[in-house]
Amino acid sequence: MIRYSCQSELLPTIEGALAAHGYQIEVPLQHNAAGASAMVMTLGLSSVLLAQEPAHATLEIEIWGVAQPVAAKLLDSLPIRLHKESAPAIMDREGP
Repeated sequence: MIRYSCQSELLPTIEGALAAHGYQIEVPLQHNAAGASAMVMTLGLSSVLLAQEPAHATLEIEIWGVAQPVAAKLLDSLPIRLHKESAPAIMDREGP
């Protein structure tokens, strides 16, 4: 999984860029009782989750599936400020 975050008002820009590159809305924007919202866009076997928490002015973006690098390259090419989250460290464990 690849993660990004950005200002929540960039949701229409990101949604439009994904749609312009063939991504389709799989799960339309949904709101829960607490005010959080989320939507999922897909292209082939890859999905992009766009989620917002009401207490934060941040949009969280998660990319899942086999074409994660392609979606990440698209997001990285946008002329907007995105924060790419570091991948969690993988710990090596020696067996017995």
